[in-house]
Amino acid sequence: MIIASRANERVKQVRALRNKRERDRTGTFFAEGRRVLQAALDTGAAIEQAVVAPERLDEADRALVEELRRRRVPLLEVTGAVFDSISFREEAQSLGAVVRQRWEKLPNVTETRRCWVALPEVQHPGNLGTIIRTCDAVGGDGVILVGRTTDPYHPIAVRGTLGAIFSQRIVQASEAELARWLPKSGCVVVGTSPAGDRDYREVDYASKPVVLLMGSERVGLSAEQTALCDALVRIPMAGYVESLNLSVAAALVLYEVLRQREGAGEQPAG
Repeated sequence: MIIASRANERVKQVRALRNKRERDRTGTFFAEGRRVLQAALDTGAAIEQAVVAPERLDEADRALVEELRRRRVPLLEVTGAVFDSISFREEAQSLGAVVRQRWEKLPNVTETRRCWVALPEVQHPGNLGTIIRTCDAVGGDGVILVGRTTDPYHPIAVRGTLGAIFSQRIVQASEAELARWLPKSGCVVVGTSPAGDRDYREVDYASKPVVLLMGSERVGLSAEQTALCDALVRIPMAGYVESLNLSVAAALVLYEVLRQREGAGEQPAG
């Protein structure tokens, strides 16, 4: 049966996941779009329910729905209008899913393949989603969210990851946990700051795994966070502005990590 009422109880439960309190309560989030759902399937994410607007499905969508059926994922079929009432996107969508969140605690992290991005108090879900996506693109391990940060399972963050929310590790940490973990991690800790004493391209990222420590959008790295760094780097600026968007700055350094490590003969992580 295709549900045509926005007031349907199952529809209301999915719509409630727009709210962080409900995401926290249920430990789930809503992901939408074919590419994101395909990433969920490819990575073995715990999909609790798929939401489908049959009237909008194209051939590729239908193939994905059949795969969901084969895997015995419960389907909630709704009209396009009802799907729009659930969706966080402006453009019309046809597929979504309620997926279980994945969190790790920093003290339990004992292995690093290539690099982490540690983000104290990141506030913008768009920035966070883009950083998760970029970290995946360079073969990184994931993000370490330090202190009070935005929710990586916010719809804007999830959309920005383009499916990397399922392949990257999402780690929670306090400031104290980060300070205890870094010296034992076996990683070189590189912080970014306009006051950095080295160009970001001058640091050796190839000898050891890397933790890239990025300051918050508003105030950058604190004195305590700076003290955790083995190197403090700056990104050269030739124009009027003094700093870059957080996700852009992270991308520049992450791709320097990739360039150096693959230049040293390391095989792509993945």
